Amino acid sequence: MSEVFQSRFGWHLVRVEERREQNMADEFNRNKAREQLKQRKIEEDLESWLRAMRDEAYIEYRGL
Repeated sequence: MSEVFQSRFGWHLVRVEERREQNMADEFNRNKAREQLKQRKIEEDLESWLRAMRDEAYIEYRGL
């Protein structure tokens, strides 16, 4: 049981009833890596699409 303390929301008394036994760092790191891979794939797809658009573009230069 904690000592009584005050926050901007009022007075509080805290009691811890359970603690996690599992380390969530591994899951967090896996999710972070998955998001980075997804972002990299999106960037590669965008670059590929831009390259295709440039390849298909037709520009005609006419002298004045």
